[in-house]
Amino acid sequence: MVDRVKRTRLRRRAFTFDREEVVTRVLHFFQVDDDARAQEKEARIQRYAKYRMWTEGKDWPFEDSSDLALPDMTEKSLKIQDTLHNAVMSFRPPVGANAIDRTDAKKEKVIDKLIDCQVFDEQDGENTIGDLSDAFTNDGVMTAFVPWVKEMREVSDARMFPKIPRGMLPIDYFAALIDKQFPGAGAIPVPGSDAFDWKIFQDGKRFEIAFYTKDARNDGRVEMVVRREVEVFNGPRIIQKEWDDVVYPARAANLRIPGPSNPHGASHVILVDYPTVDEIKRLKKSGVYDLLTEDDLDTLTVVAGDTKNQEAREAKDAFQGVDGSAEPSKTIAGSHRTLTRYLCFDTFDIDGDGVDEDVVWWVIKDIKALARAKLLTEVFPSNPPRRPLAGSSFIPVRGRYGGISQLEILEGLHDAIKTTLDQAVDSGTIKNAPFFFYRPTGAMKPEIIRLSPGEGYPLNDPQKDIHFPQFNNQDQVFHLNMVTLLTQMEEKVTLIGGLQSGQVPQGKASALRTVGGMSLIFSQGESRPERILRRFFMGLTEIWSIIHEANQNFLPEKKKIRVIGLLKPSDDPYITIDNPSDISGRFEFSFKANIMNTSKAGLQQSIQAVMGAYITELSLQLGIIDGEGIYELMRKFGFAWGFDPDSVLKAPSPDSMKTRMFAEEVISSIMDGEIPDGRPAEPGGWIAHLEVLQGFLGDEKFGFFSPGQVDVFKAYFQKAAEQASIQQQQMAQQAAAGQFGQPMGGQPGRPAGPPENPQGNPPIESGELLDETLPGAGGGANPGLGLS
Repeated sequence: MVDRVKRTRLRRRAFTFDREEVVTRVLHFFQVDDDARAQEKEARIQRYAKYRMWTEGKDWPFEDSSDLALPDMTEKSLKIQDTLHNAVMSFRPPVGANAIDRTDAKKEKVIDKLIDCQVFDEQDGENTIGDLSDAFTNDGVMTAFVPWVKEMREVSDARMFPKIPRGMLPIDYFAALIDKQFPGAGAIPVPGSDAFDWKIFQDGKRFEIAFYTKDARNDGRVEMVVRREVEVFNGPRIIQKEWDDVVYPARAANLRIPGPSNPHGASHVILVDYPTVDEIKRLKKSGVYDLLTEDDLDTLTVVAGDTKNQEAREAKDAFQGVDGSAEPSKTIAGSHRTLTRYLCFDTFDIDGDGVDEDVVWWVIKDIKALARAKLLTEVFPSNPPRRPLAGSSFIPVRGRYGGISQLEILEGLHDAIKTTLDQAVDSGTIKNAPFFFYRPTGAMKPEIIRLSPGEGYPLNDPQKDIHFPQFNNQDQVFHLNMVTLLTQMEEKVTLIGGLQSGQVPQGKASALRTVGGMSLIFSQGESRPERILRRFFMGLTEIWSIIHEANQNFLPEKKKIRVIGLLKPSDDPYITIDNPSDISGRFEFSFKANIMNTSKAGLQQSIQAVMGAYITELSLQLGIIDGEGIYELMRKFGFAWGFDPDSVLKAPSPDSMKTRMFAEEVISSIMDGEIPDGRPAEPGGWIAHLEVLQGFLGDEKFGFFSPGQVDVFKAYFQKAAEQASIQQQQMAQQAAAGQFGQPMGGQPGRPAGPPENPQGNPPIESGELLDETLPGAGGGANPGLGLS
């Protein structure tokens, strides 16, 4: 009966579909959505060219006329990008987890450290944040695709060993080497290889080892070649997607799944990327692309790459003077050629009940083939279901996912300033080398003459045969005023001017150049930057939330991370997460940065202000702050200045965290049969505390103590005496430190000598001899020293 029990069950596809119908569906979605934004694509290319200060040369109003490259769009865009980047990198972790269930609150710090390590240490997180801030500012919207990536790569590791000893069989020698290099591994020689090839099994992994011997010139040494797959990457990967590579319905307000709670979501989203032929073949071999056929793979090597919908890429290539369309030869390096792949998040009726389910399609556009099809939650598990897409807009447009970019705000004013300056330069060119008129019947030859300084031209009657028009200079004043006015408009619309660049206001505003006045003026421009910063961090919180969902499903057991950042010296930077259940639960993610984190100076001032407000006598007496809190504030203040505070600061002692007690309270607690455990409440500390205890020894009440109470009092008295001695040493050190570096007299430029004595003798400088006639000089004429 046991043998009849069914022990296997093959997984069948979750739904049925027509492959050609799905490919046609995805291609149609892409074509409709891409055509809807054709004009916007062209406008973005032009704005990008102005941002990069690319010029093509002008032939109007005359050949080689002025075509200035203005840096205003570049300067203001980089200012915002730097602000956003600094806000993220100056505060680690920049996003924190907040447990929805109280029982999960203890997991918050572990989750913060785990995601921070995955974002900034296991991948190039700093550059990723830079790319996101670039897209956020220049494209008006940033989009991040956050899949879980497990990448394996086959490697060969060669190791050298001495030659096979005489009288020893090769199989025994090879087995000994394998046992030494891979302890506890199972090793089996491959039949027919004379024991030169082995199959190895260790920790659930299988790999191969081959042995080779060198020739006589190398003393017959043995070479061991280990061929195995190694893990290149295993974790969440933040992939910043270009605006051109994210295609969605034009009227979608976000990229999330549409529904009653999200009526303006995107019914479908297509992500475009350009993998190589080799990548597609590897994914087919590993079983990921299970719907590709052998005919599809054969077609990959001969099909021409589709370059449609790459206008932005080609325009950037043309501006930079490169040919990005050139690809390797099909016969020489066909596996390096790139293809176009569509990853489509769609809603599709999988069971014919009339209700769409959330699905994902992978389509190779070049061969019009479906590579893979899955339910959304099978490959991107989440509760509730969500697409692994995060994004936010620079300045949102109501009802649209794409927003207004910084470049779009500046483009009109940029064009006006450039036109004005080009006109001013062209006007100066004409005035410096003016055109002229001459009489065709005069002595000048009927040809175009270009004038050069110092050259002369023979004419019979120069005043009548040639005429140079006269130009006034009023247009120069107009041009300068227009540029000033337009520049002021740019500063108002962007809130980025001289003040934000570190310049102090001039003229009559000098009366406001005080700390309070400048802070007040500066605060007037914080509203919009603060909101832009919040929008950027809202996108980051989405990324953190997606990573947390992925960690709960794919995080390997015994995950080891190393914490980088603001750690206490006593903290262990190495953390091991045994299994995903250690981080399970529902969490909300919020950002921890603000406008004060965008610059070191702002962070330093904010921490200094907090220290002045928090570290007060009243706060200490009320117990609002203790030694641990003061210690943390001082450490953060040191890090804000780029200094390692742990080199000079140490954590407060456990005694500093105890309850304050007067000596009378200590005596009362001993009389009540309690063991006192506190710190002195007297203003003089342990010294004053000990004086009261010493006075109690001579009091008649001390005789009422029982033998046990006397022992407790003696132990506490001894502790107080030790602490008072330490306090006296510290006071002496403080007194010495107070005198350190103070001027000791003497003339400028000369070392200070000993102070003048009460008798008014002048101080003795270095290298001087004492006058033996003076009292205390020690000479023979000094009878007061008892010398005979």
